[in-house]
Amino acid sequence: MAARCVPVTVGSSRSRSVNVGGFLVTRVWFPPLLKLPLHAHDRATVAVILRGSFDGLMRTTSHPCPVATLLTEPAGELHGNRFERSGAEVLTVQPDPARAELLEPLSGVLGEVNHIRDRSIAAVASRAAGEVVAPDDVAPLAVEGLILEMLALTARGRAASGVGVEHRRPGWLEDARSLLHDRQLQPVRVGEVATAVGVHPVHLARVFRAHYGMPVGAYVRSLRLNWAAERLADSQDPITRIALQAGFYDQSHFTRVFKRQFGCTPLAYRTDAR
Repeated sequence: MAARCVPVTVGSSRSRSVNVGGFLVTRVWFPPLLKLPLHAHDRATVAVILRGSFDGLMRTTSHPCPVATLLTEPAGELHGNRFERSGAEVLTVQPDPARAELLEPLSGVLGEVNHIRDRSIAAVASRAAGEVVAPDDVAPLAVEGLILEMLALTARGRAASGVGVEHRRPGWLEDARSLLHDRQLQPVRVGEVATAVGVHPVHLARVFRAHYGMPVGAYVRSLRLNWAAERLADSQDPITRIALQAGFYDQSHFTRVFKRQFGCTPLAYRTDAR
C-alpha cells in the first residue's frame, strides 16, 4: 500500500514556516499525548527535537526521541509518532527535491533513516528556530545559514558530504565577506553569495563560521547594527526610522539586539555619542 503523504504540521497545535534557499523550514509545536499513525512526507525531512519528547515509530520498531535528538527520513519513509505528556517543539527542514545541486553533498544524510542525539546540532537548530520568528529582514539569511551549518554538522565524517574546513582563509571567503559588506542593507541569501564566489552553500556556511566565528546571518546583522550606531551618532534621524532602514520591523527587537551588541540602548548610545 502506498504511503500516505502529509505535511510535517499534521496534528500540531501551531506552526511557523519559511522558505529559504531551497529549504522549507518549519517550527512546529505538538500537543501532549498526541498519537500520529504511520505516515510519510513527500520531501526528505530532517527533524530536531527542541523541547519535549516522543517515541518514533517505524514499521516494526520504536525508539525514544528526547530533546536534542536529530531524525532524518527519506521522502516517502513510513513512520509514526507518540508524544509524551509535555508534547514537543520540533524544527523540521525539508529541501526542495528539484534542487539537485543543493542535495548532492547531503545525499548520505537525506537518503537514509538516521536517529542520533547531538547537542551541538540541536543548539544550531534552536538558533534557527528563533530566527524563524525574528522580526527583521536579516532573519531569512540567518535561517538559511544556520540550516546549512546544521546539515554540514550532520554530514560531517561522511564521504558524500564533500564538506571540509580549509585551515588557511581562502580567497573566495574574502570575496564573500566583501559582497556582504557591499550589500549589508540589501536582502541577500547564502545561496546567492555561494554562487557568486563559486562554492557550495553548505561549504560557505561552515567555512564562514570557522574563520569569522559566527554564522553569515549574525555577521550581517552585526554589520547593520554598526551602521545603525553610526547613524545614531551622526544624524538627527528618529530611532524608529534608523531601525527600519537597518531592516528591523519591530523597535523592541532592534533595541534588544542593539543592547546585546553595544551594552546600552539606542537612545543611551545616541546621548553618549553627543
